[in-house]
Amino acid sequence: MFRRRLQPQSEFALASIADMVFLLLIYFMLTSSFVSQAGVRVELPEGRSTQPTPAPHSITITARGEWYWDNQRIQKESLEGYIRSVLTPLPKDPSARVITLRVDRAVTMEEVAYALSLIAEYRGAVVIATRRP
Repeated sequence: MFRRRLQPQSEFALASIADMVFLLLIYFMLTSSFVSQAGVRVELPEGRSTQPTPAPHSITITARGEWYWDNQRIQKESLEGYIRSVLTPLPKDPSARVITLRVDRAVTMEEVAYALSLIAEYRGAVVIATRRP
């Protein structure tokens, strides 16, 4: 009566491939390390550390004397207000007290000392960014 014709299937299921790509994407996102790259270009001094230390905030001083807080240009005189706002009251988490200091090698020690003294005044910690040798 009714006969079925057996034919090979010509469709290919892509659902399993999409699942695999999605799982690989999640795996690489979770296992990769995220290093914050600042948008302000400075010539960092050389250092020996090979492990970057993450910090929630950064201060950048360029060779032309420009000051940046988290890659946003500021006046040197307003730096204390930014530091006070993140360190008052003092965060309980020690990693939240860290501020990265990115300074061009041509900047004088007087400018660096100014930033360091403000951070120390509010009991913060400093990580000085350097370039690898």
